Amino acid sequence: MDRLTSLEVFVAIVDSGSFGRAAERMALSPTMISTHLARLEDRLGTRLIHRTTRRFALTPQGHLFLEEVRAILEAMGQAESRVRRSDAGPSGRVALDAPGAIGLRFVVPALPQLRGLHPRIMLDLSVGDRSMMFRPEGFDMLIRIGVPAEGKGEVINLGRTRFVQVASPDYLTRRGEPATPDDLHDHDCVLYATVERPVGQWRFVRAGERRSLRPASVATFNHGDAIAAAATAGIGIAQTLEMLVAPELASGRLKAVLPDWNREGVDIQLFIPQDRTKRPAVRAVAEFLRDRIDWGTPNQN
Repeated sequence: MDRLTSLEVFVAIVDSGSFGRAAERMALSPTMISTHLARLEDRLGTRLIHRTTRRFALTPQGHLFLEEVRAILEAMGQAESRVRRSDAGPSGRVALDAPGAIGLRFVVPALPQLRGLHPRIMLDLSVGDRSMMFRPEGFDMLIRIGVPAEGKGEVINLGRTRFVQVASPDYLTRRGEPATPDDLHDHDCVLYATVERPVGQWRFVRAGERRSLRPASVATFNHGDAIAAAATAGIGIAQTLEMLVAPELASGRLKAVLPDWNREGVDIQLFIPQDRTKRPAVRAVAEFLRDRIDWGTPNQN
């Protein structure tokens, strides 16, 4: 006979207080209830229940065995629950940190698709350009651009983009278009800067020739969308990621300047700290970011 059923019958008898009510609870006949208990006692070689025509009572061995059986049945239930949850797909919270404009333009619009694929995953998305450095504390994964990972973990390449210089047609009509990087010294420039990362240099590459300069700024921002908005408004020439201004370039609201000098790509990287790499929910989100988002243009899903 099924040993697990015999254990369940034993607990049902104790919890219901009678063989008859145990039979109703287990959807078995009273005869089968008695048979299961008898076979169980035979296997154990001891009496578990003293029974008469009117009442029953647990023996000392029955009290000890009851505690063990309850633990076995509880462990069995937990194992079944874990398997059912596994069949339902990965679940849990995943904390993702991304630069502000990338999070807003690429990750947020893709969330309905992520929810459709993995409804049991809750994404905690932090967006903000506090720093471009990899700092995994408190996060399950981080998106960064062209910055090598710090610490142990897994790096997944999501795609490539490049830095471009852009300006509005109105600005270029008023001030003219630079022909070389050195001409930027005579222009108003919009720069990226944070408290942790002061204004850096703009770098240029053309046919193996490399140049760098630190243009004077008329405005600095710590958010890619603010930089794009400032350039679109005609404030000056801005350096930003091509992936963040693709719609503006396509519509003509912005124009790329010095196009011959913007040829070198940079990696879009997803970094997962070592102690998070095996979490099923983290793996699911990482695969979604890698396979389901077109990092070349903002997500439209």
